[in-house]
Amino acid sequence: MDGFQHILAEVDRIAVEHPHHVFIGGIAVYLHAVNNPATKDIAETSHDADFMLALADFAELRDTDEVVANRRLSKHQLIRNGVEFDIYVERQNKLLIPYDEAAAHRVPYGPIQVACLEHLVVLKLEALRDRLRSAKGDKDVRDLVTIARLSRQSLRPELARPFIRDDHLELLEQVHASPAFSYIARGNAHEAKGLRKIFSTFAARLGQRRSL
Repeated sequence: MDGFQHILAEVDRIAVEHPHHVFIGGIAVYLHAVNNPATKDIAETSHDADFMLALADFAELRDTDEVVANRRLSKHQLIRNGVEFDIYVERQNKLLIPYDEAAAHRVPYGPIQVACLEHLVVLKLEALRDRLRSAKGDKDVRDLVTIARLSRQSLRPELARPFIRDDHLELLEQVHASPAFSYIARGNAHEAKGLRKIFSTFAARLGQRRSL
């Protein structure tokens, strides 16, 4: 079993043991992408896993695993069989999307429940704000382009708009101007142009503004 398949196996175990969860971050984007024929080939793996968890399930998790609090970042951390998990407990974190909202619109892939695309874009933009021009920030940018591509026919802007801020809209403009499209298109200029147009429409719908 390779490294990422090992991570997925541990994610699956957590999901089965604690069903009131919502995976976010790179794992969630990967599962959305790999389960869509249009993006299956560009689904990008992740090195760790982040999830939101109901209070009751968190109490059960602490009975079976050693969980460490990171009070500065308002999250908890767990290492299980070599896989690192960041845990955002219901009503105990500072994520822009509340647990109840995320849980109400989560999407199942087998036993694994992930945040919907509209909530993921908000969380990705918030993460990107703090790590622009870093390796993790570059991955956030690519994830945002993937989310835009996945959302072409099904975007529900009303789920994201209550949490979108002006600085997020500015970040969308920076993503639109980035070289990520050429990277994802593997240097194919025509494909990169098409992806950038898709992203422009996506950003405009989120911000109720004209295309970039």
